[in-house]
Amino acid sequence: MSSSEADVVIDPQTIKELHLFEAAISDVDTEVTAKQYLMSRDIFAARQKTIAKIPSFWAVTFDNAASELEAAVTPNDLEVFSAALTSVEVTRPEIPASAKPSDLGLDKFGEPRSLQFTFRFGPNEWFADSELTKTFYFRYGKDGSAGLVSEPIKINWKSPEKDLTKGLSDAALAFWNAQKANASQKLDGVLANDARHARDAAAKEIPEYKTLAKKLETDVEGSLSFFNFFSYRGRWISAAEHVEAKAEMLAKRKAAQAGSEMEEDDDEDDDDDEDFTEEAVETFPAGHEVAVTIAEDIFPNAIDYFMGNTIDSDIEIDDDEDEDEEMEG
Repeated sequence: MSSSEADVVIDPQTIKELHLFEAAISDVDTEVTAKQYLMSRDIFAARQKTIAKIPSFWAVTFDNAASELEAAVTPNDLEVFSAALTSVEVTRPEIPASAKPSDLGLDKFGEPRSLQFTFRFGPNEWFADSELTKTFYFRYGKDGSAGLVSEPIKINWKSPEKDLTKGLSDAALAFWNAQKANASQKLDGVLANDARHARDAAAKEIPEYKTLAKKLETDVEGSLSFFNFFSYRGRWISAAEHVEAKAEMLAKRKAAQAGSEMEEDDDEDDDDDEDFTEEAVETFPAGHEVAVTIAEDIFPNAIDYFMGNTIDSDIEIDDDEDEDEEMEG
């Protein structure tokens, strides 16, 4: 560290002002995201009609986006995509139907950071589903955390041998269902600090938790599949807790803008260095990052990913039209 850096002293009030500016910029970015979504969704719907004419479009796109996806798509996943994936759709389900691009103010757009992914498949040898829909909710927690959470969904694998997750997706869903059926888990409740710790401790005694934890230790190959994306859950925060936490966050921001202080929760940051039950048995740890990458980069820029590096893709595609043009030339 240089002497000039060491001598810099910033008073607490200035730091608070910087945080307020940072929050305001983030709000603008989120509002722009909502408006861009509303303005482009019809274009993406029309784009899909053209994409449907191209064999293996989404397989090539995901293959060429491997680095952006942090190697989350395996060769076995690409085989499924190439053989059966017909369309990918990304929506933002918590933007109100009444919202318009001309609206002003983030409050007009609900929660634009929530995402829904719909993967559509033709008949295939791996699973019976023609559609897999996964919803991610952006939520604030009472402990000061914020991020995407989601419920695991069922994939109807045709046989254990065809299950690319080696039973992990089923085990994750079984644990989720067991939590919902267990009164001690209070998945719809508002929990923080000691209450959350108590729930986590109780969760570890649920048989389905132990089964899932064991499978994650032993089935390394299954844990690599992209299809674990559909069982991602994140650090669960209920809708009720989100409402309370967001209201508290906005109240603190308003108080800071007015130059007044609000009492801080002494336990708000107690959880920073701890492992949580959900993280210990998370089947797709990069779920938040991959969801955002698909929604904000790969999906809107799918044509660039498909066209930009197709020659290096491991997926073979038919390009009869180009061959005909070369012969005529």
